[in-house]
Amino acid sequence: MIWTSTVTAHADAGTSPNIPGPQQESPAELPLPYEAWQGVGFAPPKPAPAMDLPPPLARPRALPRRPLELTAALSTFLPSCGSGSVDDRACLTITPGSGVDTALLYRVTPYFAFGAEAALSGFGARGRGLVSSAGGGARFVGVAGRVYFADSGTWDPYVALTLGVGSLTLEGRTPADASVSTTGFGARVAGGVDYVLGSHVRLGPAVSFSRWIAWSEQQCQDSICGPAPAIYGRVLGFATLGVRLTASFGDVL
Repeated sequence: MIWTSTVTAHADAGTSPNIPGPQQESPAELPLPYEAWQGVGFAPPKPAPAMDLPPPLARPRALPRRPLELTAALSTFLPSCGSGSVDDRACLTITPGSGVDTALLYRVTPYFAFGAEAALSGFGARGRGLVSSAGGGARFVGVAGRVYFADSGTWDPYVALTLGVGSLTLEGRTPADASVSTTGFGARVAGGVDYVLGSHVRLGPAVSFSRWIAWSEQQCQDSICGPAPAIYGRVLGFATLGVRLTASFGDVL
């Protein structure tokens, strides 16, 4: 009892404090996850990084063209008649007639085609029907080139040039009169606008004008023909106004 009363109690020594002392350096501060804003307005957004985007999907062309074209037109033929060595009295009775022209074309590109073309018609006469061929007629065949202005879509306008050979006939005013046939080199310019009814069919109006450079003339009377110059008139060419139907074949261009 005497020994225990003389023992002095002391507190346990604690661990060293975490607060650094005045001489101990503080650990480096971590950077803020943002920059402090200063100013009177909001800063513009930063542009997004450039990225290579995939190209847009190609849209299929509406009503594309095809390479092979078979075309035919039913037209009114208007003759161009001129004077012969004396006068043009034989031209007084000739009137417009009717006929057809056809062509087979290869469309190399959507904008150009070439091929062969032929035309056959009759000219009317006063007091006769439109399809009587009583006033004469025209025959023409040649090589054609055509330029288009659209590679797809509903409308297909074009212009064409045909170079070839043919003959133009002017019948006499009476059965006793001789007919005059002019043979030579012909050039034909044409144009039209087709409406595309489907991928294979087009329909539209067409116009043309033809002119002849004659290298020979002959007269026929009672089935007897011989070379002779035109005396009372000759046909120099013709113009046409009609409706053209075109059928297309082959893979799309």
